[in-house]
Amino acid sequence: MAGRDDGAAARREHFERLVERAERLVAASPRAYKLRLALLAALGYGVVFGLLFTLVALVAGSLWAAVSSTVFLILLIKQKLVIVLGLLVFTLVRALWVRFEAPQGYLLTRQRCPTLYAEVDSLAGALGAPRIHRIVLGEDFNAAIAQTPRLGIFGWPRNTLILGLPLLLALSPEQARAVLAHEFGHLSGRHCRFNGWIYRVRVTWDRVMQAFDHSSGFGAGLLRRFFDWYAPSFSAYSFALARANEYEADAIAARLASPAAAAAALARTAVLAPAAQQAYWAPLVARAEHEPEPESSPYAGLARFFAAPPLDEAALADRLASALRVETGHGDTHPALADRLDALDLAVPALDTPATSAAAAWLGATCAAVIADFDQAWLAQNAAAWRQRYAQASEARATLAAIDARAVDTLADGELWQRAALNEHFAAGRDALPLYRDYQARCPGDRDADFAIGRLLLERDDEAGLAALERATDKLELVQPACELAWNYLVERGRKSAARAWRDRAERHADLVQAATLERQAVARDDRLKPPDLSDEARAFLRERLTALDGLQHAWLCEKVVEHLPERPVYVLAFQVRGWRKREQAWYERINAAVDWPADTFFVMKGGSAGALVRRVAATGVQVV
Repeated sequence: MAGRDDGAAARREHFERLVERAERLVAASPRAYKLRLALLAALGYGVVFGLLFTLVALVAGSLWAAVSSTVFLILLIKQKLVIVLGLLVFTLVRALWVRFEAPQGYLLTRQRCPTLYAEVDSLAGALGAPRIHRIVLGEDFNAAIAQTPRLGIFGWPRNTLILGLPLLLALSPEQARAVLAHEFGHLSGRHCRFNGWIYRVRVTWDRVMQAFDHSSGFGAGLLRRFFDWYAPSFSAYSFALARANEYEADAIAARLASPAAAAAALARTAVLAPAAQQAYWAPLVARAEHEPEPESSPYAGLARFFAAPPLDEAALADRLASALRVETGHGDTHPALADRLDALDLAVPALDTPATSAAAAWLGATCAAVIADFDQAWLAQNAAAWRQRYAQASEARATLAAIDARAVDTLADGELWQRAALNEHFAAGRDALPLYRDYQARCPGDRDADFAIGRLLLERDDEAGLAALERATDKLELVQPACELAWNYLVERGRKSAARAWRDRAERHADLVQAATLERQAVARDDRLKPPDLSDEARAFLRERLTALDGLQHAWLCEKVVEHLPERPVYVLAFQVRGWRKREQAWYERINAAVDWPADTFFVMKGGSAGALVRRVAATGVQVV
């Protein structure tokens, strides 16, 4: 069984096997699948409450036995069994009392937005869906209904509708109604009650897992071990139903709005969400490199961006074609756009710009004020970063001008790299690829150059970039970004087999980094140590830094033997200080500030909390002070 400590590839493959098994069962016997899924859903609650009731019964039974038997009473008092069992009950209940925070955002009240609330009430009533208690606006191009249980896993949810302001600005009222109908369809009481229950159970256990990841204690640890197995297994096995729920919610949207509105909402969301980021927000933020003061009304500009055709017809057609090429996979319960349109038996819609946005129609007279509030909040959050970026860009342009004014053969290696990187970012219209190649000709072993060249080649649809990225993966820090670039390039061109090879490499790299990180979290008493493989220059650097610390008497250095990434050593520095008032933590901070080098290093003080380890370091390593 794949658990939390297995590799990324093993977890993914295990998840996919469970999903495929569930899909086969759905196809062969939908009733058997639902029965098995219901039993699995009930298992989670059964284990949680079964453990709790067992402990409560033990406490009650112990008290009853104590009342009935003097001998047992003496045993309870002597062994403190009631206290132990009571503490177990308390810690378990505390672990179960998961606190779910309600989603935050710009609150829209019924008084300010009666049209919006009337639309929401109409949809909820038509579907028998739960009442919406709050509506908040967010910055994402999305919509969702969040259920916040007021009693943790015991339920009694408070429902919050989250609407992205960009979504409302981009869609017509009818298209936005289709989006809302889709979200309400997940929680519908009249349409597939079982599906709605499973949907809520998936959300509940996911959030319980997140809460356990940040909690401690016996109760949380005990339940975490169960949920490490249960939550991923339930998520995978219910994946088939969750995918079916998406198709069903789409059908509900088409029925309550219109098929044309549902199709248009799907297509416009798939195309305009990334388009807004790339064609509006990215250029706006890039202006910080040339304008000293930040944009004061970005959301008003976003409204204008969506009100006019955001892209020309050719660009929209290309983006729509790209979205339609995406295939449905196991990474998301939401099907791909093409499959969703096929399920509704609808043709690909035209991406016509609506005459009126849902924001204007539903927010009414408050729309302008809401946009102004979002602008003000954006400005408060980003003004300082904007001005800092302008100052950095001004300094970079000055550096670039000085470098470009000199002959190439007079530039140092670092300046030659700056010449390429700064021209790419600050010299509009200048091709940086030859400049990176100039640098690579001088420094052929620098894998950062391979990465930059590979990235630029793939942007030009030149497959030679894959070979450059292959070389870039020789550098540990570049493996993940290189694999992501190659994966995206190959997936967009339908070359799934080649893309999977890069994905597998990324997963192996993630496993390696995780294993290396775990090795480097601490130094235990039984860890293997060895003398450090340290150059004379590094040893002299340490001695100089440490002898400058007043009060430090001796220091020894050794190396922890590690299995993963042994080329990146882990050092242990033990030290002894003068005097009897040693203030261990303060000395650790002083040593850490003094030994400012990139290697992972643990510090232990003689006479401190790790005295036995100090003796081992002194015996195994070398004395540097």
